[in-house]
Formats: sequence, structure tokens, C-alpha cells
Amino acid sequence: MPDTAKVGLIGAGFIGESHARAIRMMPVVFSGARPHPVPHMLAENSEDLAMRRASQLGFARGVADWRSVVDECDAIVIAVPSHLHFEIARAAIEQGKAVLCEKPVGLSSLEATDLADAVRAARVPNAVGFTYMRAPLVRHAVALVRNGALGRPLHFRGWHCEDYLADATAPFTWRLDPDLAGRTGALGDLGWHILSIARAFCGQIVALSGSVQTYHAQRPLPDDRTAFRTVGNEDWAGMTLSFESGAHGLIECSRIAHGRKMDIGFELVCENGTVAFHGERMNEIKIYRAGDGSMKSGFETIHCSADHPDYAAFIPAPGHGLGFHDLKVIEMRDFMGAIAEKRGADPDLNQAARIARICEAVLRSHEIGEQISTPEERAE
Repeated sequence: MPDTAKVGLIGAGFIGESHARAIRMMPVVFSGARPHPVPHMLAENSEDLAMRRASQLGFARGVADWRSVVDECDAIVIAVPSHLHFEIARAAIEQGKAVLCEKPVGLSSLEATDLADAVRAARVPNAVGFTYMRAPLVRHAVALVRNGALGRPLHFRGWHCEDYLADATAPFTWRLDPDLAGRTGALGDLGWHILSIARAFCGQIVALSGSVQTYHAQRPLPDDRTAFRTVGNEDWAGMTLSFESGAHGLIECSRIAHGRKMDIGFELVCENGTVAFHGERMNEIKIYRAGDGSMKSGFETIHCSADHPDYAAFIPAPGHGLGFHDLKVIEMRDFMGAIAEKRGADPDLNQAARIARICEAVLRSHEIGEQISTPEERAE
């Protein structure tokens, strides 16, 4: 196995910049992991922008043509709007290049499924930007439940709510255009994260009922605030779920929740206790263990420490905390591990295809007013 992998970054906006930091920091934080990513090429909309961002973010070259990045790099990080995911990822897979794609993967479950089939057939290493699944205390909680420490999961309540579009006068963006972002709005942008966590605890979803709502149906244009455009996907979505484990659940996601900045969270009730997590306090988790007696009748707060997955690589002292960019460093380490072992980094493109089908099933349930069975399965 090569000691390094030349990484190409396509897209250098907010999330692309976070990936760029992760590429540079992973060999520092996880020095023993191999291969080490090398920031080789960056693609942006224009040559000038690409060269400027490459210089700022530590890449050897900046180009306007993403195809040259695919041609010359070993691993491709896709951090562009959803409508560009499929073409770029397909080209990389056809050349046998490892792929890390941001979510939602492509414009539809058909695109996500095609990519999942392609990486499986070609045995191409792959990963998806399920950032919050990399949080040390989320991984700790998943391990506790899978090891049976709290007994069988009974019911799950999860949410991912933010307020980046809570202002009704906020201008129209590409995220509101189904041709650029896909049919799912809050579901695609936020719901993917909490669904990945729910499935990690409770297994596959075997039935769901969903409801969606677009509260701000018109948005002003960014360059003419007197002109408006119709919003093409939902501001809010909710669903009830049945899991293969026998657990049941409720999930909500919103992009218009005033005051909620990065409010991803869950409460999972099991036979012998409950585990609770709130993303705006992602360096702590609360656990209640049944049978501890009245002297310990409330939740115990656990602060992140070196005993939890990956934390010690950043800092040995407990309670000091990690941030969003640190989770991307962990994600990059997982991606490099997938390259080393020629596999997907769970949750990978196969899991992404299933979550894409779940989100479309929520829309379908809302449209027909009925429960959807086996929403993760391919349509016949």
C-alpha cells in the first residue's frame, strides 16, 4: 500500500474548506494511520478562483476543470452542489479512484443507487459526509447499545433543526431549487444526518409515515429583492418509523427553527436505560441506567475524554471538547482507512442510497397519505 494518497478537492466553499483542513491535519492528528492524504489539486468555477483557493488551502495546484483532478489524483473529495455529484463521482469510480462525496448524494435515490452499485462492482473505496456519525460520543453511545449495555432498543426520538432559512425574507439559494439540490430540502440537507444515527442504533427502517411542509413558499431573488421565486422543496419534515429491531421512532428536521444553530440530537430508550445527546453540546452525553436506585434517579452526564473513540488523538485532557472541523479530520482518517482496506467507510455509498430512498418515501407518504412499507428497498 502506498504511504500517501494524492487527494483532489472539487469545490472550495464552506464544506470544501473544512475538508481541506482535514486533509492537512489528518497526518498530524492520526500520524500512525495510512495512507496520509496529500493536498494535490483543487477545482473551482474559474482558474483564478481555483488558484487562489489552492494557495490559501495548501494545495499544489488549482484548476477550473474537475476532470483533470479526477485524472491526476488517487482520491476525490466532492464538495459541490448536489446536481454535480453524480457526474463527478461516476467519472472517478470508472477510473478506480476512491470517492468521498458530501450528502445528499446526487439529486435522487436513482443516482445514489447507481453510484452504490458502481463502487460495489468496481470495489472502489468510498465514504460519505455523515459528519455527526464521527462524533466520539455518538460512536460511544452506538457501541454501548450494540454491546447490550442498555438492553434492547425500544423507541428513538431524533431531530436535526437549524435556522439558516428561518428568516422568511432570506433570499432564494440553490438549496431551494430541485434541479440543483434535489426534491428534498430539510430532509436532504439535515435529515440524512439524524437518519444515519437512528439506523446505527435501531437497524433498517421497515415502515414509515411522513409529513412535509414548505412554510415560506416564495423567496426573494438575491439580486432583486422585489422579485420572487417559488421554493421547490420542504422547510420541515417529520416521520414515524418502525425498525427491523422492533424499535419505533419519531424524527423531525427543520431549516426554519429560530434559535437552533446545529441542533442535532436524539433520545434512545432501551429496556435498561436511556441515552441522550444534543449536538449543540456534542462533547457530552447523558445516560440513565435503570436499577441504580433512588440515589441515582436522574441522568448521568458523561464528558468526552481519552476513553472515547478518537478523542485522545486530539487532546488527552477530558472535557476540553472537539469541534466540527475535528469531526472532518476523523472522517478523513476513516476515508483513508477505507482506501487502505479497499472498502466503504461506514456509513458509505450503500448506506447513502438507502437513506435517499427513505427520504423519498417520506415525500411519497405525504403525497398519498399512507404508510410506506420497506422504504429502504429498491423500487421494482
